[in-house]
Amino acid sequence: MISIFDKDSLFRSFSASIAPALFGVALFLVSISLSSAAYCDDKANLKNTKSIANVRESASLKAPVIWVLSPGESFLVGKEKGGWFGVYPASSDLSEKPVGYISKKIVISAAQGNSVVDWGDVRYIGSKLDYRAKRSSKSAVAGTLDEGSKIKVGFLRGDWYAIFKADKPVTAESDALGFVKKSSVDLKSKDARVRYAVRKVSVIQKPVASSKAVGVLNPGHRAQVGKEKGGMYALYRIDTIVKKGTPVWGYAWGPFLAAYPKNLEEKKMAGIDTRKADIAAAAEKKDVELQERATALASMDEAMEDVLNAPIVTSTMYSEAVLNVRSQPNAKSLIVDKLEVGQAVLVGPVQGKWFPIYKGGATSGGEAKIIGYVYKAYLTIVAPDKAKKDKPKKARVAGASDDVPIKITSKKMTFSENKNRITFSGDVKVVRLEVTLTSDTLTAHLRAGGDSLKDTQDKIKKIVANGRVKVVMNNRKGSCDTLTYVVADSIIYMEGNAKLKDGPNLVQGELIKFYLKDNRSEVVGGNKPVEAIFYTPNNVSP
Repeated sequence: MISIFDKDSLFRSFSASIAPALFGVALFLVSISLSSAAYCDDKANLKNTKSIANVRESASLKAPVIWVLSPGESFLVGKEKGGWFGVYPASSDLSEKPVGYISKKIVISAAQGNSVVDWGDVRYIGSKLDYRAKRSSKSAVAGTLDEGSKIKVGFLRGDWYAIFKADKPVTAESDALGFVKKSSVDLKSKDARVRYAVRKVSVIQKPVASSKAVGVLNPGHRAQVGKEKGGMYALYRIDTIVKKGTPVWGYAWGPFLAAYPKNLEEKKMAGIDTRKADIAAAAEKKDVELQERATALASMDEAMEDVLNAPIVTSTMYSEAVLNVRSQPNAKSLIVDKLEVGQAVLVGPVQGKWFPIYKGGATSGGEAKIIGYVYKAYLTIVAPDKAKKDKPKKARVAGASDDVPIKITSKKMTFSENKNRITFSGDVKVVRLEVTLTSDTLTAHLRAGGDSLKDTQDKIKKIVANGRVKVVMNNRKGSCDTLTYVVADSIIYMEGNAKLKDGPNLVQGELIKFYLKDNRSEVVGGNKPVEAIFYTPNNVSP
């Protein structure tokens, strides 16, 4: 049993039993601390650039530029050394060789949510090209790219690009298909009129970095380029016909635009050039047509002037009836005056069926004023008195159609100047010799020159009766739906349920023709058979 407290032995005992455990805890904490520091350092090493920035082959401003970074794209850097950072893909662990070097002066900390750099730029292959397994012309051929192929290139070292498929982002050199010489895909042509975007690039309004965007060119999209100013190219849309004075679409940074291979450009532009030629030819044709039209219009104007300025040729004519003078050559226009029978008027050249009437006193070649229009059928060039003297006496034949009056009565009568007819309606009754006709309506059609009420009797061409038509001709009685009486031929046409009775005898059919001059009839059945009923005296044997 120990009676005296031995501090040294107690300390040694504690050290022997507890110290190893504390050391293990300390190592664990240190490892956590280092891991956390490393994680934080990775975050701190994720950078952006203030503006477009060059990545150089070595840490020197004189070193060749091997890449160009856009602002807003995040990339990884190593430790700063001599004012330069080594630049790495975001997927790198900083143990491999950097992509290149960037000046500390242009680097800023990455903003939250920035996109990561795509280390591949689009290129088009102008002619068939072999790519190698390593960065050496002596290396084995790993494959072939056909003319017009679209690829991505990146990780430029020793004047050799690593090449990648065009449809995926490039994150690591280990994904490369192979390697090609920079000069075989980076075409330099100052006079190239077509360039394409090697990556997504904004088209801005003015050649100033702070200018607002007016469009976007996606990787591989083409545009026509104009003059270069301050590292930026003036752009025109690919389908625009560029000539002097054509407005610029916008501007884009030169490093992000690559010259299109000449042979591919010629093929692509062939269609555009053809279209331009077609447009130019169409424009020239249009100019010629416009010129021809202008010449034709000028000739028409001259001809119209000649017509308008030509002296008006007038002549004197006479009215055959009381006539309406209308405001326009139209039967529906306003009545502005009237002409008496035999009145002399001054008329101009006929306009359709109408004569223009001029104010009295106007002469041929003088200034004349139209006062209205008269239907030409009512005017004659012969004075009425002279016409009566010169007119030969007409031999009248007894019983002729124009020797027998026709009397028509009704409740209402309408006279149409324009259509040369008179319409009667309401209890219509027509009497001519032994013929009496009744109907609901009746229309008398007049011969040419018979569209006035003067001497209507002599000018009736035919009469058409409709509605409950009944006719009495001596001992004969008939009925039908429509009856037409042709005056000149003295023929009556009975149509629609036509019936004709002669005493007790009856005939009926679809159409009955009755010849007044010959006192005979003709029956047509149409779709129905002709029906006839005749009665004979009782004392006559069959």
